[in-house]
Amino acid sequence: MATGSALECVGVPGRDGFVSDAQIQPLPAKWKERLDLTSRDVPELYEDPKAVGQSPHAGAIRMALVELGASAVFCVQDVPTVVIVVLDEYQRDRVVDLHAKLWNQGLATLLLVLSGDTLRAFSLARWPSSDDNTFHDRCLVQVLDAASDALAAKNFIYGAESGRLWDRHASFFKLKERIDYVLLNNLTVSYRALCDDGLTPDAAQALLIQTMFIAYLEDREIVRAEYLKKASGGVSDQFHGILQASSSTALYRLFERLREDFNGDLFVEPCSFDPNEPRQRVTPAHLNILERFLGGHEEMVDGGGGQLRFWGYDFKYIPIELISAVYDRFLGEQDAERRKRGAYYTPMFLADTVITTLWETLPTHARAKGQFFDPACGSGVFLVRAFQLLCEHWREVHNSRKISWEDLLTILSRLHGWDLSDAAVRVAVFSLYLALLQEVTPPDIRLLIGQGRLLPRLWDRTLRAQDFFGESPDALQVDVVFGNPPWTGRRGEDRPSARWSREHQRPMPGGEDAWAFVWKALRHVREDGMVGFLLPAMGFLHNHGSKSVEARRMLLGVARVFRIVNFSDMRFQLFEHAVRPAALVILGHGDPDQSGYRFDYWTPKADLNLKIGRAITLSSADKQTVASHEAMQDPSLFKRRLWMSDPESKLFGYLESLPKIGDSVGEYRALYRKIQSAKDRWVIGHGFKPAQSHRLEEDDYQHQHSDSVANLPHLPISAFEVLAQDCAHLRPFGSGEVHRRGFERAFSGPRVLVPRGIRTKEGRLRASYVEEPLTFQDIIHGISVPAQDTKRAKLLTALLNSKLLFWYAFHGTASFGADRPEVQQAELLRLPFPAPEDLEQHSRSETASLALTALIDEARSSTRQSSILRPGNGRQLDDLDALCYSYFGLGETEIALVEDGVDEIIPCTQPSRAATVALWKPVGQGDRQTYASTFGRALTQWFDEDVDINVVLEARNEDLALLRLRLVEAGWEEPYRERDDREIGEAFGRLRAHVDMHLPGNFQLIPDFRLFVDSSLYLIKPLQRRFWLRSAAIADADAIAMDLHDAVALGRPA
Repeated sequence: MATGSALECVGVPGRDGFVSDAQIQPLPAKWKERLDLTSRDVPELYEDPKAVGQSPHAGAIRMALVELGASAVFCVQDVPTVVIVVLDEYQRDRVVDLHAKLWNQGLATLLLVLSGDTLRAFSLARWPSSDDNTFHDRCLVQVLDAASDALAAKNFIYGAESGRLWDRHASFFKLKERIDYVLLNNLTVSYRALCDDGLTPDAAQALLIQTMFIAYLEDREIVRAEYLKKASGGVSDQFHGILQASSSTALYRLFERLREDFNGDLFVEPCSFDPNEPRQRVTPAHLNILERFLGGHEEMVDGGGGQLRFWGYDFKYIPIELISAVYDRFLGEQDAERRKRGAYYTPMFLADTVITTLWETLPTHARAKGQFFDPACGSGVFLVRAFQLLCEHWREVHNSRKISWEDLLTILSRLHGWDLSDAAVRVAVFSLYLALLQEVTPPDIRLLIGQGRLLPRLWDRTLRAQDFFGESPDALQVDVVFGNPPWTGRRGEDRPSARWSREHQRPMPGGEDAWAFVWKALRHVREDGMVGFLLPAMGFLHNHGSKSVEARRMLLGVARVFRIVNFSDMRFQLFEHAVRPAALVILGHGDPDQSGYRFDYWTPKADLNLKIGRAITLSSADKQTVASHEAMQDPSLFKRRLWMSDPESKLFGYLESLPKIGDSVGEYRALYRKIQSAKDRWVIGHGFKPAQSHRLEEDDYQHQHSDSVANLPHLPISAFEVLAQDCAHLRPFGSGEVHRRGFERAFSGPRVLVPRGIRTKEGRLRASYVEEPLTFQDIIHGISVPAQDTKRAKLLTALLNSKLLFWYAFHGTASFGADRPEVQQAELLRLPFPAPEDLEQHSRSETASLALTALIDEARSSTRQSSILRPGNGRQLDDLDALCYSYFGLGETEIALVEDGVDEIIPCTQPSRAATVALWKPVGQGDRQTYASTFGRALTQWFDEDVDINVVLEARNEDLALLRLRLVEAGWEEPYRERDDREIGEAFGRLRAHVDMHLPGNFQLIPDFRLFVDSSLYLIKPLQRRFWLRSAAIADADAIAMDLHDAVALGRPA
């Protein structure tokens, strides 16, 4: 191993090429105060590279502080978000250069440049530019004089934590101008161009990987100008010059030298990794494509003509894991077979969350010596992040920045990856080679090159193109199995995963491959080993089907679950074209004698920070624990706890205890052979399924004729109306040929029709009472009712149109709010449908029942009027909701929970990446006052009648508010008020002075933080609407009452 200083040997480069010490200025106390950073420290604020430790992005933070001259790096949820640079005088050229390097690094979102009393904020989500006329116009978000506008300066850090900053200045934060999007686009266009110019897909991918590796070696000065000049036969001392040559001879000469010096699996020959396979020749046209790709000076588009830029890529600064993640997505989008197998890319920030969350649960010996295995490794993004964490752990344990080459190779040998795709494994090899070299300084690498054969062979050794189910678990026993296995089902009963599961008697509900990966992974880990997989949330957590429920019970019983992170709400923010939501499940071997255990269940929500795709916010409000026996017994537990608070859980429990629709209704699929004998029964079934006309001539295509469909009026789903149907303008379907006739009894007589699909923003399940003959398709449920039960059928129709049952369905069904917005037939039958005599206040319920029935009669009568004279049903639905609440005996508190859920929360679930939803918006004084009054009423219910509560807003800024609550004697209550004479930072300082504890920094992560000081209770709350709803006030009051109860029970002062 080459000798050198500790700084020079561990991936923290020496001072050659660095910003000089004279240029690096610490963050002054004056500016810390101006930015409200005085109380912030690691792991939020990094100023000293020695303090970085095992941060998930330790290398990037260190590079910013040591090499790029940053005065500080501010992190949100461990992700570098704001880079702060202090300058004596503003130096435009230096800022432009720093901006370009940080853009290439692809992590931070904001650059704050502080000079004198001036703060300049630059977006790092805009393309770099050195042009005098465009840089400031494109990238300069705001200029402030901190002396005269102190409040605005303080709001920068708080705005970065809440995400408000990115939303308010959205024109400056363009997701598709970030390095990963630009690199992916140019990679994709270059690949297509190479293929169009005659290369095979494998050859084009190989050449692009090899080109990026050489660019990395040059940008990090591992190979320098004299090396390139000599290796190319004197053609050029730059790689760009070699690519601009009139022939590819110089490139082939360079490969010969690289193959000799670096060994490994990359430089067999251009376009090839395999010495035994036929090789395609690189042409000048191919060189031109590569030169355009590497230059990064244009937005490449198919056919040319992309937008020019003045700064290109610099692989010295692009994180290795970002390159791996981009290539993983590239492979997924180009490889149809990979998509067919259900193998999709994992965004870098999601991989970060998976690895760091899994890392927290690992035993010490697994971190120090354990073997890690990704059985569906793709391009190796999980392996790269694991390697980086293992290196940081080594440094921490050995209290040394220096890792010898031998120790690095030992760490690398602990990582194993398999994948069915040769191309994916080749990229994983490439990614881990880059990660390995990133840990060593260029001078040391050059010395190692002199010793010959630098890179270890990984291909077909620790990284293999191998079917996970083609090897016995005994072939590879490890301490950790992790990754993102394929999600796909019903692809043939004879595929390896299905055969393995049958042979080992392990269930695969829906033929889902991910289940097979989990079962087999448990056999690969040692006795105290861990498995951490990204899995389909619907199949593993939410599905109520009997096979899924049994498989889930088996898993909870034979394994020991440690943590589940349900990403369902951020489904579309994580994956732009998400088909299904994801969940991280961390588990190990169960104890045969275990009687039960508890595990973490985290349910992070979509938020503003994910709009720029860099950090997943895991707040304390979304963290809870679950008992294994509860999860086994309650199939809907994971779905309910996705959004439900404790007060809502009590309301849900009450409704769940009541008789269900299914207690009165039979299913046609179970009764169809004896349907004639069920004339006096309520029966539910689907409508007809139309035949596919182009398949009618196929011998094996089942179809039949239906006189009902041919002759009766047809109700298309687009014409469906709530409460009652206008049938006057309906016409027959047009053809009597159907694939399935469906439940034809529901085409006439008294019945209730309910569409399977849900329109979330309407806040109703939608149901209609019908007696007129008409047909409908299988996307509508039909409940046929005996003539003597029409009044009760009308009652059911009314209840199904209520906000209350919509709220219940959101929390109590599998798919709605987590996967597809729909209610399946079996779930519809589980909705509450009590008779008045089943309810506590019989007479009140009976009165409400009669009024609800009359309301349906009124709706039916109005459908017979001219559409011009027909009133809207808005008033009817409002009346219906009030009657429904009365029918079920709900009080003011329960009604507030339902109304907030339906009107505020449910419409905002699972937003798209581009959306800005109402729950994220700041609240005004009226909303804050409503919260305070609701909170006061809810909390006083827990005390004697002679107690009132005073609520004062002590301080606030644009992102946080500090509330002070005091219990007072009845009659001493004061109106809610807000002080405007104190800044939030000053108020926090006063709190710190009164308590002997360290207060958190980022209160966005602790929205339920509360602190008792003397006779007052302080709440620190983010000012986003989600936390100031009436339902939030009720939940907060409930939690505080339990805190007080527990304190009294333990004999502590409250």
